[in-house]
Amino acid sequence: MKTFDAFKINIPNPALIILVGLQGSGKSTLAYRHFAPVEILSMDEFRARMCNDPASQSNSSAARRQLLDMLRQRLRNRVTTVVDSTNLRGDRRAELLDIAAEFEIPTVALVFTASAEWCRARIDSRASIIRDDVLAQNVELFKQTLRDIDNEGYSWVFRLDSQQTESIGFEHALPDDSDPDRWFEVEQLRPHEWVFRHPVDELRRHPAVLAETRPTWEFIARVAADVALDARLAPANTQVRTRVGAELRVRLPHCLPIHLVARQAGWERTLPSAR
Repeated sequence: MKTFDAFKINIPNPALIILVGLQGSGKSTLAYRHFAPVEILSMDEFRARMCNDPASQSNSSAARRQLLDMLRQRLRNRVTTVVDSTNLRGDRRAELLDIAAEFEIPTVALVFTASAEWCRARIDSRASIIRDDVLAQNVELFKQTLRDIDNEGYSWVFRLDSQQTESIGFEHALPDDSDPDRWFEVEQLRPHEWVFRHPVDELRRHPAVLAETRPTWEFIARVAADVALDARLAPANTQVRTRVGAELRVRLPHCLPIHLVARQAGWERTLPSAR
Protein backbone atom coordinates (compact mmCIF):
# COMPACT_ATOMS: atom_id res chain seq x y z
CA MET A 1 0.00 0.00 0.00
CA LYS A 2 1.24 3.51 -0.80
CA THR A 3 1.17 5.62 2.34
CA PHE A 4 -0.71 8.90 2.47
CA ASP A 5 1.76 11.65 3.37
CA ALA A 6 0.57 14.61 1.30
CA PHE A 7 -2.58 16.41 0.30
CA LYS A 8 -2.24 15.70 -3.41
CA ILE A 9 -2.54 12.39 -5.20
CA ASN A 10 -1.02 11.88 -8.65
CA ILE A 11 -3.45 10.10 -10.97
CA PRO A 12 -2.34 8.34 -14.16
CA ASN A 13 -4.31 9.13 -17.29
CA PRO A 14 -6.39 7.17 -17.95
CA ALA A 15 -7.23 5.54 -14.63
CA LEU A 16 -10.07 3.71 -12.93
CA ILE A 17 -10.75 5.28 -9.53
CA ILE A 18 -12.79 3.11 -7.17
CA LEU A 19 -14.37 4.80 -4.15
CA VAL A 20 -14.81 2.52 -1.13
CA GLY A 21 -16.59 3.38 2.09
CA LEU A 22 -19.74 3.53 4.17
CA GLN A 23 -22.76 5.59 3.20
CA GLY A 24 -22.18 9.16 4.32
CA SER A 25 -18.37 8.88 4.37
CA GLY A 26 -17.93 11.64 1.76
CA LYS A 27 -17.40 9.63 -1.42
CA SER A 28 -19.85 11.49 -3.67
CA THR A 29 -18.90 14.87 -2.20
CA LEU A 30 -15.26 14.28 -3.07
CA ALA A 31 -16.05 12.89 -6.51
CA TYR A 32 -18.18 15.84 -7.60
CA ARG A 33 -15.73 18.35 -6.12
CA HIS A 34 -12.74 17.08 -8.09
CA PHE A 35 -14.06 15.28 -11.18
CA ALA A 36 -16.33 16.24 -14.02
CA PRO A 37 -19.86 14.77 -13.83
CA VAL A 38 -19.25 12.84 -17.06
CA GLU A 39 -16.31 11.05 -15.40
CA ILE A 40 -18.39 9.69 -12.51
CA LEU A 41 -20.43 6.49 -12.67
CA SER A 42 -22.74 6.55 -9.66
CA MET A 43 -24.97 3.65 -8.65
CA ASP A 44 -27.51 6.11 -7.25
CA GLU A 45 -27.75 7.89 -10.60
CA PHE A 46 -28.12 4.68 -12.59
CA ARG A 47 -30.97 3.60 -10.29
CA ALA A 48 -32.57 7.03 -10.58
CA ARG A 49 -32.48 6.86 -14.39
CA MET A 50 -34.53 3.66 -14.23
CA CYS A 51 -37.29 4.70 -11.84
CA ASN A 52 -36.60 8.26 -10.61
CA ASP A 53 -35.56 6.83 -7.22
CA PRO A 54 -31.80 6.71 -6.47
CA ALA A 55 -32.43 4.45 -3.44
CA SER A 56 -34.53 1.84 -5.26
CA GLN A 57 -32.99 -1.49 -4.23
CA SER A 58 -35.26 -3.43 -6.59
CA ASN A 59 -33.41 -1.79 -9.49
CA SER A 60 -29.89 -2.29 -8.13
CA SER A 61 -29.01 -5.36 -10.21
CA ALA A 62 -30.10 -3.78 -13.48
CA ALA A 63 -28.39 -0.51 -12.55
CA ARG A 64 -25.19 -2.40 -11.78
CA ARG A 65 -25.23 -4.09 -15.20
CA GLN A 66 -25.63 -0.74 -16.92
CA LEU A 67 -22.85 0.78 -14.83
CA LEU A 68 -20.46 -2.04 -15.77
CA ASP A 69 -21.38 -1.75 -19.46
CA MET A 70 -20.70 1.98 -19.36
CA LEU A 71 -17.43 1.39 -17.51
CA ARG A 72 -16.24 -1.02 -20.21
CA GLN A 73 -17.04 1.52 -22.93
CA ARG A 74 -15.27 4.33 -21.11
CA LEU A 75 -12.14 2.30 -20.42
CA ARG A 76 -12.18 1.09 -24.02
CA ASN A 77 -12.06 4.80 -24.94
CA ARG A 78 -9.22 5.30 -22.43
CA VAL A 79 -10.80 8.02 -20.31
CA THR A 80 -10.46 8.34 -16.54
CA THR A 81 -13.52 7.04 -14.72
CA VAL A 82 -14.68 7.16 -11.10
CA VAL A 83 -16.98 4.44 -9.73
CA ASP A 84 -19.05 5.97 -6.93
CA SER A 85 -20.66 3.27 -4.80
CA THR A 86 -19.98 1.75 -1.39
CA ASN A 87 -17.97 -1.06 -3.09
CA LEU A 88 -17.85 -2.96 0.19
CA ARG A 89 -18.14 -6.45 -1.30
CA GLY A 90 -14.96 -8.10 -2.49
CA ASP A 91 -16.65 -9.76 -5.46
CA ARG A 92 -17.97 -6.40 -6.66
CA ARG A 93 -14.53 -4.84 -6.44
CA ALA A 94 -13.08 -7.85 -8.28
CA GLU A 95 -15.48 -7.21 -11.18
CA LEU A 96 -14.16 -3.66 -11.48
CA LEU A 97 -10.56 -4.82 -11.34
CA ASP A 98 -11.20 -7.43 -14.03
CA ILE A 99 -12.64 -4.80 -16.39
CA ALA A 100 -9.67 -2.50 -15.78
CA ALA A 101 -7.27 -5.39 -16.46
CA GLU A 102 -9.09 -6.17 -19.70
CA PHE A 103 -8.18 -2.71 -21.02
CA GLU A 104 -4.84 -2.44 -19.17
CA ILE A 105 -5.99 0.57 -17.16
CA PRO A 106 -4.29 1.32 -13.80
CA THR A 107 -6.55 1.32 -10.74
CA VAL A 108 -6.67 3.64 -7.74
CA ALA A 109 -8.69 2.69 -4.65
CA LEU A 110 -9.73 5.58 -2.40
CA VAL A 111 -10.81 4.11 0.94
CA PHE A 112 -12.88 6.45 3.13
CA THR A 113 -12.17 5.52 6.75
CA ALA A 114 -14.69 7.80 8.52
CA SER A 115 -16.27 6.15 11.57
CA ALA A 116 -19.81 4.82 11.56
CA GLU A 117 -20.81 7.52 14.07
CA TRP A 118 -19.47 10.26 11.82
CA CYS A 119 -21.24 8.76 8.80
CA ARG A 120 -24.52 8.42 10.73
CA ALA A 121 -24.37 12.11 11.70
CA ARG A 122 -23.88 13.11 8.05
CA ILE A 123 -26.66 10.81 6.88
CA ASP A 124 -29.09 12.27 9.42
CA SER A 125 -28.09 15.85 8.58
CA ARG A 126 -29.12 15.39 4.96
CA ALA A 127 -32.38 13.63 5.89
CA SER A 128 -31.42 10.37 4.20
CA ILE A 129 -32.96 7.12 5.42
CA ILE A 130 -30.50 4.30 6.06
CA ARG A 131 -31.57 1.78 8.66
CA ASP A 132 -29.27 1.15 11.61
CA ASP A 133 -29.12 -2.58 10.82
CA VAL A 134 -28.05 -1.86 7.24
CA LEU A 135 -25.32 0.51 8.40
CA ALA A 136 -24.16 -2.02 11.02
CA GLN A 137 -23.98 -4.75 8.38
CA ASN A 138 -21.92 -2.46 6.14
CA VAL A 139 -19.58 -1.67 9.03
CA GLU A 140 -18.75 -5.40 9.23
CA LEU A 141 -18.21 -5.55 5.47
CA PHE A 142 -15.96 -2.51 5.72
CA LYS A 143 -13.83 -4.14 8.42
CA GLN A 144 -13.28 -7.08 6.09
CA THR A 145 -12.54 -4.66 3.25
CA LEU A 146 -9.78 -3.00 5.28
CA ARG A 147 -8.20 -6.42 5.85
CA ASP A 148 -8.37 -7.45 2.20
CA ILE A 149 -8.01 -4.41 -0.02
CA ASP A 150 -4.22 -4.01 0.04
CA ASN A 151 -3.83 -7.47 -1.51
CA GLU A 152 -6.53 -7.28 -4.19
CA GLY A 153 -4.30 -6.00 -6.99
CA TYR A 154 -4.82 -2.24 -7.19
CA SER A 155 -2.09 -0.05 -8.61
CA TRP A 156 -2.46 2.23 -5.58
CA VAL A 157 -4.55 2.22 -2.40
CA PHE A 158 -5.09 5.38 -0.37
CA ARG A 159 -6.85 5.52 2.99
CA LEU A 160 -8.49 8.89 3.65
CA ASP A 161 -9.95 10.02 6.95
CA SER A 162 -12.72 12.62 7.19
CA GLN A 163 -10.26 15.53 7.44
CA GLN A 164 -8.18 14.42 4.47
CA THR A 165 -11.23 14.15 2.23
CA GLU A 166 -11.83 17.86 2.81
CA SER A 167 -8.33 19.00 1.88
CA ILE A 168 -7.04 16.49 -0.65
CA GLY A 169 -6.22 17.43 -4.23
CA PHE A 170 -5.49 15.47 -7.40
CA GLU A 171 -2.97 15.99 -10.18
CA HIS A 172 -3.67 14.16 -13.43
CA ALA A 173 -1.01 13.00 -15.85
CA LEU A 174 -1.29 14.03 -19.48
CA PRO A 175 -3.48 11.66 -21.51
CA ASP A 176 -1.73 8.92 -23.45
CA ASP A 177 -3.84 9.76 -26.50
CA SER A 178 -2.96 12.22 -29.28
CA ASP A 179 -6.59 12.46 -30.46
CA PRO A 180 -7.22 16.21 -30.97
CA ASP A 181 -10.58 15.86 -29.24
CA ARG A 182 -8.68 15.23 -25.98
CA TRP A 183 -7.00 18.67 -26.05
CA PHE A 184 -7.85 22.37 -26.16
CA GLU A 185 -5.70 25.14 -27.58
CA VAL A 186 -5.35 28.81 -26.69
CA GLU A 187 -3.52 31.01 -29.18
CA GLN A 188 -2.61 34.60 -28.38
CA LEU A 189 -2.79 36.65 -31.58
CA ARG A 190 -1.64 40.00 -30.18
CA PRO A 191 0.38 41.69 -28.83
CA HIS A 192 2.76 38.67 -28.82
CA GLU A 193 1.99 35.36 -30.46
CA TRP A 194 2.09 32.14 -28.46
CA VAL A 195 0.16 28.87 -28.30
CA PHE A 196 -0.86 26.84 -25.24
CA ARG A 197 -2.19 23.28 -25.56
CA HIS A 198 -3.63 21.30 -22.64
CA PRO A 199 -5.96 18.34 -21.95
CA VAL A 200 -9.61 19.32 -22.24
CA ASP A 201 -10.51 17.09 -19.28
CA GLU A 202 -8.68 19.61 -17.09
CA LEU A 203 -11.27 22.19 -18.17
CA ARG A 204 -14.12 19.82 -17.33
CA ARG A 205 -12.65 19.40 -13.82
CA HIS A 206 -11.90 23.08 -13.28
CA PRO A 207 -13.66 24.43 -10.14
CA ALA A 208 -15.22 27.33 -12.07
CA VAL A 209 -16.71 24.95 -14.64
CA LEU A 210 -17.89 22.49 -11.97
CA ALA A 211 -19.66 25.37 -10.20
CA GLU A 212 -21.75 26.15 -13.30
CA THR A 213 -24.94 24.14 -13.79
CA ARG A 214 -24.83 24.39 -17.59
CA PRO A 215 -21.60 26.12 -18.64
CA THR A 216 -21.70 27.63 -22.12
CA TRP A 217 -18.90 27.26 -24.66
CA GLU A 218 -18.11 30.95 -24.18
CA PHE A 219 -17.80 30.49 -20.41
CA ILE A 220 -15.52 27.46 -20.88
CA ALA A 221 -13.41 29.44 -23.39
CA ARG A 222 -12.89 32.17 -20.77
CA VAL A 223 -11.78 29.56 -18.25
CA ALA A 224 -9.43 28.10 -20.88
CA ALA A 225 -7.93 31.55 -21.42
CA ASP A 226 -7.31 31.93 -17.66
CA VAL A 227 -5.75 28.46 -17.46
CA ALA A 228 -3.42 29.29 -20.35
CA LEU A 229 -2.36 32.58 -18.80
CA ASP A 230 -1.79 31.00 -15.38
CA ALA A 231 0.42 28.35 -16.97
CA ARG A 232 2.44 30.91 -18.95
CA LEU A 233 2.85 33.35 -16.05
CA ALA A 234 3.82 30.79 -13.42
CA PRO A 235 7.45 30.35 -14.63
CA ALA A 236 7.85 34.15 -14.74
CA ASN A 237 6.59 34.50 -11.16
CA THR A 238 4.57 37.59 -12.03
CA GLN A 239 1.17 38.82 -10.91
CA VAL A 240 0.48 40.72 -14.14
CA ARG A 241 -2.36 38.85 -15.85
CA THR A 242 -2.42 40.23 -19.39
CA ARG A 243 -2.44 43.53 -21.21
CA VAL A 244 -5.82 45.13 -21.89
CA GLY A 245 -6.54 44.68 -25.59
CA ALA A 246 -4.73 41.36 -25.89
CA GLU A 247 -6.56 39.02 -28.25
CA LEU A 248 -6.84 35.24 -27.90
CA ARG A 249 -8.32 32.51 -30.05
CA VAL A 250 -9.62 29.50 -28.12
CA ARG A 251 -10.16 26.18 -29.86
CA LEU A 252 -12.31 23.66 -27.97
CA PRO A 253 -13.23 20.20 -29.32
CA HIS A 254 -16.35 20.19 -31.49
CA CYS A 255 -16.66 23.98 -31.26
CA LEU A 256 -15.91 26.84 -33.63
CA PRO A 257 -12.96 29.02 -32.53
CA ILE A 258 -13.91 31.63 -29.94
CA HIS A 259 -12.11 34.99 -30.02
CA LEU A 260 -11.62 36.86 -26.76
CA VAL A 261 -10.21 40.31 -26.03
CA ALA A 262 -8.91 41.32 -22.61
CA ARG A 263 -10.85 44.24 -21.16
CA GLN A 264 -10.51 45.94 -17.80
CA ALA A 265 -13.49 43.97 -16.49
CA GLY A 266 -12.37 40.64 -17.95
CA TRP A 267 -12.65 38.68 -21.18
CA GLU A 268 -15.02 39.91 -23.87
CA ARG A 269 -16.03 37.85 -26.86
CA THR A 270 -15.34 39.55 -30.17
CA LEU A 271 -15.16 38.95 -33.88
CA PRO A 272 -11.72 37.96 -35.16
CA SER A 273 -9.48 40.83 -36.15
CA ALA A 274 -8.46 41.26 -39.75
CA ARG A 275 -4.93 39.96 -40.06
